[in-house]
Amino acid sequence: MKKVFAPVISLAVATAVVFGFGLGISPAGATTTAEYAAYTVNGTTGSVSFVGNFPSATFTSQRTVQGPTTSAVLDASTPFGAVYGSSIGQSYIRLSSPYISGSSSTVFTFASVTPATGFGFTLGDIDAEAITISATTTGGVAVTAAELGYTDSFNYANGSDVPTWNAGTSTLIGNTAETSGASGWFSPTVPLETITFTSATLMGSPEYQVWMAALIPFPVTTTTTTTTIPSTTTTILSVTTTTIATTTTTPSITTNVASTTIANQNLVEIPATGRNLAIAPYALWALIVGIALTLRRKLRQQ
Repeated sequence: MKKVFAPVISLAVATAVVFGFGLGISPAGATTTAEYAAYTVNGTTGSVSFVGNFPSATFTSQRTVQGPTTSAVLDASTPFGAVYGSSIGQSYIRLSSPYISGSSSTVFTFASVTPATGFGFTLGDIDAEAITISATTTGGVAVTAAELGYTDSFNYANGSDVPTWNAGTSTLIGNTAETSGASGWFSPTVPLETITFTSATLMGSPEYQVWMAALIPFPVTTTTTTTTIPSTTTTILSVTTTTIATTTTTPSITTNVASTTIANQNLVEIPATGRNLAIAPYALWALIVGIALTLRRKLRQQ
């Protein structure tokens, strides 16, 4: 007698997969742009402003302020220009000291405290004067000499004359002789509410220059694509396997193999997440193989 095993599998599958694509603009941190200050002058008073969100300022001086002007330049080869870019086309103001002797103060008051970093200023043409610098931080607290952030002395006219920084008195001191281009620059390390320059005459009737600049942060955005796969359910409704009855007549013995049916079993619900969708074909194949092996065992037992 010979048995013939012929599985017949019927599958009813319902699936629904919807892909939603969202195009979003997400911030990717921030970067900075270098900006020189712009000035307005009205006799002994004036204002300072920056493009962007850096705080503006007003100033009051004991002597008439000159400018703004753009004739002198801190080019990109100077220490200040290396950080803030060339000042070509950018304005500065000129402050003065009394003739022969005496001093004069100019006070800058910011509309709100400056950032703790990114702000810088250069005092140029410091030769026949000495400039004492003082400042206040949040709450009117006095800023130390170290916090004023003296960085370097240089000469933007490529001369050899440079001023000397005396940290003990917070004073930038010229060499007395009338020269051109001697400068010192500062990068404060604390927020500032006010900053004051007090110039004392060493000889003649000197003037010095003031440039201010800032590294102003601005947001940068990048485009990202987000794919959303909503939850989808795949249902295997039924699996039916039938053994076909076979008759053999050798020798004159008839054997009927009973029909075996497994119906409406192994109902499976698979949440169609992204990962499950990827493994669904393998899971279905494993299910079919498992059913076939189970049927084979049952047939052998008959």
